[in-house]
Amino acid sequence: MMCAFISKNFKTIVICVALAINSFFLNFSVYHSSNLKKPVIIENTTKKLISILDKSIQLADSTIDAEKLHQLQSNYFIARKHYKQIECFIEYCSPFDAKYFINGPLVKKSDLEIGTRVVDPHGFQVIEEQLFGIDSIDTSLLLIELKLLKESFNTFTHKLNNININDSQILEMMQFELIRMSALTLSGYDASFTKTNSEECKSVFEGFRALLNDVKVKNQENGYPLALHQQVISKLKLAENYCLIHKDYDSFNRLFFITQHIKPIYKLLVKIHQTDLFPYTQVDYAINLNNEHIFEREYYNINYFSVKTVDTLGNSLQAQLGELLFFDPVLSGNNKRACASCHKPELAFTDGFKKGVSFEKEILDRNTPTLLNTIFQKNFFYDGRARQLEQQANDVLHNQKEMNSTIEDMINRLNESDEYKSLFKNSFKGTADTNINYYGILKAITEYEKTLVSMNSRFDQYIKGDYKQLNTQEINGYNLFSGKALCGSCHFFPLFNGLVPPIYNDTEYEVIGVPEQSDSKQIDKDKGRVVVSRVHIHEHAFKTPSIRNVNLTAPYMHNGAYQTLEDVLDFYNKGGGQGIGIEIPNQTLPFDSLQLTPKEIKDIKSFMLSLTDTVGCTKKPKKLPLFKNDKLNNRVIGGEY
Repeated sequence: MMCAFISKNFKTIVICVALAINSFFLNFSVYHSSNLKKPVIIENTTKKLISILDKSIQLADSTIDAEKLHQLQSNYFIARKHYKQIECFIEYCSPFDAKYFINGPLVKKSDLEIGTRVVDPHGFQVIEEQLFGIDSIDTSLLLIELKLLKESFNTFTHKLNNININDSQILEMMQFELIRMSALTLSGYDASFTKTNSEECKSVFEGFRALLNDVKVKNQENGYPLALHQQVISKLKLAENYCLIHKDYDSFNRLFFITQHIKPIYKLLVKIHQTDLFPYTQVDYAINLNNEHIFEREYYNINYFSVKTVDTLGNSLQAQLGELLFFDPVLSGNNKRACASCHKPELAFTDGFKKGVSFEKEILDRNTPTLLNTIFQKNFFYDGRARQLEQQANDVLHNQKEMNSTIEDMINRLNESDEYKSLFKNSFKGTADTNINYYGILKAITEYEKTLVSMNSRFDQYIKGDYKQLNTQEINGYNLFSGKALCGSCHFFPLFNGLVPPIYNDTEYEVIGVPEQSDSKQIDKDKGRVVVSRVHIHEHAFKTPSIRNVNLTAPYMHNGAYQTLEDVLDFYNKGGGQGIGIEIPNQTLPFDSLQLTPKEIKDIKSFMLSLTDTVGCTKKPKKLPLFKNDKLNNRVIGGEY
């Protein structure tokens, strides 16, 4: 296991962590094929990285004066350039190492994949903070991180001997990298002190050209699409030139870059990939790699986000049944409360209250979240205690404070309706069991919730190519959102929730220090994620929510502390909880002021309002199924309260 990071014996720790990398923590999933030659750039660039790190270790292994600091900083930029050239390959083949040891964010981590361990940040971003982000360098820490990073790349070179990557995978890793660039690199997820993000994008494109030329050389005698190849190389050079000219992080026009450079490059890569030479890897990814319409609704693989990935027979009819069940209070303990009682379509499936209302009409502990785009998650509830949408529905139906029902009661009541029995029979036709059962209830409700996709806002239409949809203020607002304001480093483009692209498997939990009330200096008493994970860094941590349709979902935060978007933006601008005077040492948000001007805050809000889209998601059933018991036929669509 990982040793404590800070210790008296630094050399022992480096060895300990290196051993961890070489054994338990090795984690990569690629398809092995026989006699496949790896691209030349990968091995050569890794050797250059190790050489640069060797020089930096020598410099850091003694007193660091001004001249040595300048050289260390210069070496850092060279190493980052080399890393970005092969980042797509390392992230594809060694995602665990990349996340925990090479280029992870500057926060302590504890995820399901490592159990209850708490892992300190390691790699480039820790080194960057030491060299550029603080007044006094911790030379011992810097030396450890340089050695650990070198060991990570040494490990990677050994791994290269056992990794065989085919050319289809080369194309796929570049597709993933374009998503990573759009959602993470351009949002300050790394290079947060040096802000060399656009220059690093240029290095990525340089690496792409080398990889593509390698693919061309290996396949040019087999009918390789030379015309498409030349087109994508030309587009890459144009994108590199744009990055070279527009170096300023704050003023960089991200939307222009995404729509005019990243999307065309992605489309050409897909066209090359679709030729007979490069069959797609048979992996159930969150994104449909063979779809050229990057960042659009059809681009996402809905089945990836559901536990029922193979149970797709009759989904459409089940969704229609699920809509009835969602609005029918017959599932509750008193026939007066429905799912729609707390998730009202006209309020983006929230309820408009600071905190939810219980079965007994008392105040619940947390604010009611939106259900729009709820399928694009891997954890549910603010504390992430449910791993599937079906589990989320199950927890609510059983909860005494919410629906207060039982499986037996629900099934017995539904069986009193011939209409419901017929609907279940037709919806699950062809399956092993067409009777009313609990699996069918959960499956139908979740199939309905999967249809609540909101990805046709004005912002989405702009991304699709209708550039009249956003005005200058809204475009500037997005660039601020993903740049100076740092919002995009937690609310990831384009879903704008906390599910981390491009694999969409990790959910972000943030400690931002929300107060009890908007004018309070006391942290809210809700402990958050720690109750589930039992890991101390998750105290007061909550899942990063979606900001889509945010103008319909007030009040805001897990406890509804803020009534307006202006209140929320002011809270973040001041530096979260610590910025307003709350003592919360594990805050993951920058605690100093973002120094946003009133105009910039107004621009950010205007962008956020452009994410509104409820078209096709607000309809309600015109009537509910009839029951033999006439008393049940007085049910109110959507519940009474």
